[in-house]
Amino acid sequence: MAQLNEFMTRIDLSVLNDYVAANGKSVVYAKGERIVQQGRLCRYVGVVKSGYFKYVALNSKGQEVVTGFSFEGEVVTDYVQGFLYDLPSLTSIVAGCDAEVQRVSVEDARRFIIERTPGFVAEVSSNLLQEAYCRYLNVLVKTPTERFQELVSRYLGVMHNLPIQEIASYLGISRRQLHRIREAESAADASECEDI
Repeated sequence: MAQLNEFMTRIDLSVLNDYVAANGKSVVYAKGERIVQQGRLCRYVGVVKSGYFKYVALNSKGQEVVTGFSFEGEVVTDYVQGFLYDLPSLTSIVAGCDAEVQRVSVEDARRFIIERTPGFVAEVSSNLLQEAYCRYLNVLVKTPTERFQELVSRYLGVMHNLPIQEIASYLGISRRQLHRIREAESAADASECEDI
């Protein structure tokens, strides 16, 4: 599966992955089940073995807004609030489908990482800050169509592997607006084919 989370390609997660593989417990989450509920402390660091997880936060209307994803082979945890600061999570981490995770406790992973690879926390934090800043700028300077085009170019299977409402939420648009963008993209592709 292509990398939607570009920052994951810039971080060497092999030490953490090896630790989780050697010391973790396999847990299956049913679709909709949460690793952590918004407002509670995240107690686990895991590696997704199958399925995917979505990070969601409640908006002022009480609706879930998708803020990110963790896919097969990627780490799933509340890194900033839970791992770094031992504070309650600002998001919920929810299984988007039936999913399996190999997981360890945040405390054990934190202790191991700090002892084994002291620069790991700074490297991951730096990459996550860069990713968050880029996403923030994208929302401010790119149109919804441009954000959609960027998403499908970075993750070619997105339209087939995720529900439409989750994609729309992640892009910060309505389902209707996403359908209009997709129709316009299809019409543009068809027009290009006619010109050939």
